[in-house]
Amino acid sequence: MIAGYALGALGALILAIVLLDFLYTAIGAAPVAPLSERVARAAFFVFSKIMPEGNARHRLSGPVVMTAIAVTWIILVSLGWTLVFQISREAVVMTESERPAGFLRDFAFVGHLLSTLGGGPFQTENPFWLVLSVLAGVNGMVILTLSVSFVLSTTTTVAQARGLLTKASMFAADSNEMNTIILPELADLVSNLNAMQFALYYSAEHPARRVPAAMVELAQRVAPYPEQMRRLRIALEPLPDFTAPEGTLDQLTDAQFIARLRDWARQYSL
Repeated sequence: MIAGYALGALGALILAIVLLDFLYTAIGAAPVAPLSERVARAAFFVFSKIMPEGNARHRLSGPVVMTAIAVTWIILVSLGWTLVFQISREAVVMTESERPAGFLRDFAFVGHLLSTLGGGPFQTENPFWLVLSVLAGVNGMVILTLSVSFVLSTTTTVAQARGLLTKASMFAADSNEMNTIILPELADLVSNLNAMQFALYYSAEHPARRVPAAMVELAQRVAPYPEQMRRLRIALEPLPDFTAPEGTLDQLTDAQFIARLRDWARQYSL
């Protein structure tokens, strides 16, 4: 019994951590999501090491990272709920025989609930576990709905970024269009990237469409023009995880700012 309660407490802790990370990532509009960010960095690192050079390497980087995050959420939520149902040996029973289902069948039961398909060939022992199974089903529905929305928002941000940086190449660095159109839109893009930071892991076959590297190239283009560079620095400073090694970005010279931006872009480069 004590072991069951311990497993249940561990499951509840896992659920709390994963659901907070999920909600913060999917609807928090903030650049901080400790679990999913670590998963993204690990997936991107492994992918960059094992995937051979070629166009597929750039086409697949973003989808692989997003899939790794989604799989991590699903596995941990399933494990969390399964551990919660370990509090009582008879929490989940077989429908036909009413015998305890056991850990693996509990995991299958949770999988049915999270996929919103119902409990399958299993049932809960009493109203308390029935309520928890309903909560698990609602949890699954929320994850499915918000995950689809999150993926669509991320890919939309990728398309917006590529379109803006392509548009930037149409204008001279010291043009009025650069000042009044491109740089203000760049600030909007950075704001979106703070909410959808995993868009930065999407690469592209054409180097000019690789967002982090293209931002470095844009900074190098406008560097000779103080007013444009001032505006660009204001736009780029809120980028996710873009910080000065010491002090603040405001204290860096333009050359140091570009060098730091280049270092920042490398973490998203294949």
